[in-house]
Amino acid sequence: MKLENTTLSLGALNPRWVLLLGIVLFGWNLWAYDLWAPDEPFFGEGAREMIVDGEWLVPHVNGEVNTHKPPLFFWLIAIFSLPFGSVLSLTARLPSVLAALGSLWLTMRLARRMSGTQTAVLAGGLLVTTHIFWDKARAAQIDSLLCFLILIATSAFEAFRRSDWPGHRAGVVFWAAAALAVLAKGPVGLMLPLGIALMTLAFDREFHRWRNFAPVAGPLTFVAIAGAWAFSADLWVADYSVWGAFQEHFVGRAIHGMHHEQPTWYYLKVLPYALLPWSFLLPGALLLAWRRRREADDRFLLIASLFVVVFFSISTEKRDLYILPAVPIFAILIARLIAAVVGWWRAGATGVREIGQRWVTVPLGAVGVLMTLAAAALPFAAPRFGDEMLFPAAALAVVLGVGGLGALLTAVRSSTLRSVGWLGGTMAAAMLVAVTLVYPPLNPVKSGRELATIMREATVESRAAGRPILALALDNVPRAVNFYSDGVYLKDVTSDEELFAELSVAQPTYLLANRAALPQLPEHLENKKSVVYSTRLSRKNLLFLRFGE
Repeated sequence: MKLENTTLSLGALNPRWVLLLGIVLFGWNLWAYDLWAPDEPFFGEGAREMIVDGEWLVPHVNGEVNTHKPPLFFWLIAIFSLPFGSVLSLTARLPSVLAALGSLWLTMRLARRMSGTQTAVLAGGLLVTTHIFWDKARAAQIDSLLCFLILIATSAFEAFRRSDWPGHRAGVVFWAAAALAVLAKGPVGLMLPLGIALMTLAFDREFHRWRNFAPVAGPLTFVAIAGAWAFSADLWVADYSVWGAFQEHFVGRAIHGMHHEQPTWYYLKVLPYALLPWSFLLPGALLLAWRRRREADDRFLLIASLFVVVFFSISTEKRDLYILPAVPIFAILIARLIAAVVGWWRAGATGVREIGQRWVTVPLGAVGVLMTLAAAALPFAAPRFGDEMLFPAAALAVVLGVGGLGALLTAVRSSTLRSVGWLGGTMAAAMLVAVTLVYPPLNPVKSGRELATIMREATVESRAAGRPILALALDNVPRAVNFYSDGVYLKDVTSDEELFAELSVAQPTYLLANRAALPQLPEHLENKKSVVYSTRLSRKNLLFLRFGE
């Protein structure tokens, strides 16, 4: 194995520089584009209604009690938005940015305790430039916050396991973080860290240590935080049931699925693009950890990452962002693989000698090739999105082309860390080019602002007369209308009979419909129909229709 003399170059690096890079990559230009459908306007609207209506205990969306998500993420958006008097793109995304920075710091802290400062800095650099982690750090979605809270809990458990923290302290932090995770996304916030902790102790053959992990104070802390909210919501909010929400949105999603049913092998398809540009290094990282599974650190990292993937693979409902809590652990595993290859591990470390340099240089070179091919394809793909995308696509192509070739050439020369640097630097530059030049021109396509404005202005008289605006087969699309119209609410219709009855009244009536779900209308309704506006949003072709003489 060829070793690289990198002690001086990486020894000069400080985790603070990685955090500064995270601030730039996660925070730059957040304010320059709208909340994009379908997910972001949902959370923005829930926070907006909290501020406007003063209903803080349980989120309301579209003027109705929301049973889909607990309140913590909505609370944070609303709190950050209060000084401005309204929810902004920046204030809606700020909780995710801060949570991602917290996850980045905890990842480097955990990696430093296991492998030293050099590997910790490397793990942070890998994480901050991982596609899915960066993408969700900039999004008004729950998952960055959930990742942070679960990482707090699992880090506290690992500190107890290593005897760095006393059991009482670690246990209370674990259960408090799990309670907040439940308030962010429901029972999964407890099941993931609890499953990781119990499985780790079981494989350690030290299950008896659980009784030293704050067995009374910890659960009481959990009940005091999560239970207090659940009791208050059940007691004081009409039309809301914690048990009903649990049955519908946790049990129902897991067993039957709701909107995102996927096969068991779904994450085998997701991981290669979610972990870009480092995804091809994952097999070698898992192989090294498996060969070293008798070592406590490797055993914990294997369980903490794979438990998340397997847990969501079993569920019927799957989305790529569900595995975000595993991504920081994957970053540590990959950093340890690179550290082993470049010679940062002590001589004779278990399993290291069997891992050759090609486990790193070949995947890095392959990603370099993919980047170069993507750079060549971008100029041909850009015209599909309009002339305004030509310059952004050209800039992105230059970044990817130069960086991909640099990563490929250094990988061919077996210069592992230089190839890693090329890929990480290229990814960071591409991220900045994307949010500066690519995202703003895409905003009209991704935002519901124009649709909401047209609907608000067109329906003034109809709404004043008490007529509802109807919505047909739109999933979360109406939330973009709610948010950017400052509270124009829609009424979902669930059957053809209900739709025809609503449209048959004498007063003018408006309908926002998914074109694919619009049924054949009776002749008398077809004669009353006129198209006010059509657009495509959230992968749906939408028609905004008026029915009236």
